[in-house]
Amino acid sequence: MREDADEDGRRQFRNTCIAAWSNLSTAYNLLNINLAHVVMENQYCGGDNCKAAVTAASTACLAGAIIGQLAFGYIGDCLGRSRALRLTMFMSIAGALISAFAVPIRADDPSSAFAFLSIARLVLGIGVGGVYPLAATVAAENSDSSNRGRSVAVVFSMQGVGTLLVPLVGMICLYGLGTYHTRLEADKALPGISWRLILGVGALPGILLIPFQWSSGDAARTITQPTNQGSSNRITLMQALRMRAYWRKIIGCAGGWFLFDITFYGNTLFAPTVLKSVFHTGGGLTPVLGNTLQQNLCWQLTILALIGLPGYYVSVWLMDSLGRKIIQLQGFAMMALLYAALGFFLDDLEHSPALLMLIYGLTYFFSNFGPNSTTFILPSESFPKEVRSSLNGFCAAMGKLGATLGSSLFKPMIASVGTQAVFFCCAACAGLGIVVTVFCIDDRRGQGMVESEQGLSASREDAGIETRTRA
Repeated sequence: MREDADEDGRRQFRNTCIAAWSNLSTAYNLLNINLAHVVMENQYCGGDNCKAAVTAASTACLAGAIIGQLAFGYIGDCLGRSRALRLTMFMSIAGALISAFAVPIRADDPSSAFAFLSIARLVLGIGVGGVYPLAATVAAENSDSSNRGRSVAVVFSMQGVGTLLVPLVGMICLYGLGTYHTRLEADKALPGISWRLILGVGALPGILLIPFQWSSGDAARTITQPTNQGSSNRITLMQALRMRAYWRKIIGCAGGWFLFDITFYGNTLFAPTVLKSVFHTGGGLTPVLGNTLQQNLCWQLTILALIGLPGYYVSVWLMDSLGRKIIQLQGFAMMALLYAALGFFLDDLEHSPALLMLIYGLTYFFSNFGPNSTTFILPSESFPKEVRSSLNGFCAAMGKLGATLGSSLFKPMIASVGTQAVFFCCAACAGLGIVVTVFCIDDRRGQGMVESEQGLSASREDAGIETRTRA
């Protein structure tokens, strides 16, 4: 008996570690485009001169993530979390490797390399998107109520490590191998090798994870699969969405994630565009390895990641004491204040690059010590186990819908109305996030997971879902 308990503990720990490593892979693959696209622009477009193509390539992964989150959330409820997680990692590996081999698809248009990249990153997005609902659900179901928030927050904190790895890997590649133009001038082979490696390294976490995933079994399935219902009683996503008992929670979880991701991914994926605008680095080639902070994109992204990274661990520390609702509220409130300050005082801050970077970096800190961590946790503990993975996937997909909206609008908005207006829009999104959190989020610290038996039959009848039992 004790041996079985020890084995279950080891299996749960292993599954939680797999979920955390998968989250690192997801973050790196989603965000490596923010540096790679700048290097590619310099090679194929002569600088920031193909905005539409770059926006399409950057947004394709987010669009794929929406598909992955909806599909794999349901697959996780059907096949088990671990099996579904393996499928997502194989798609992530394939998408990352294909991205590294992007080439122009039309000989007369070098910028068509971004069209190739868009297709590859759509596949990548389906894989990385599926990780969100599955990793959160695995971590939550392998924790008890006393430390569930902290356990899921630890899994999610690996996103911060993945974010930091993007500029670090970029510096290793660019300083070690050179940029496209330095390699071209030196007549070296494969002048675009740096950005290809930045994208291709995204396959490495998944490859390293393969032996552990195959040996992990499917413990999560035994935890989450209903034992007293036939397949005819399985609840689909559309049926779950019709259950009015879940509507307020769906608005809170999905609405908060949607509003947050507009600001987070808009700023994160197009941080180079924002930084180039505020530092007035001018047209032509975008500097990535300059001698000053204003001219060195790699160091700018590293500083932003380092300022934001502690926010994840403050969330881990306080998640079960302050609670999800309070952390999300203060995060949205601080984001609103900081973005508003950037909008009002941007002209003055441009004369003090260090202070500007600090304030801009604090938006990432309070994103991570705030809704970036809580939106990942809340869906996994707010819904019954029959629909937990599916509705988690739906909420995550709404987040990526917001991310797609933000990333597709940021570059055109900066070009048309200016960076200050964009910061004011971010402040408005954070303000709406406060409203959604106050009225639609429950504080579940110290409470058990929302389970299935109590109230599920009533919810089925309310939604007009027929309940059948096996003979």
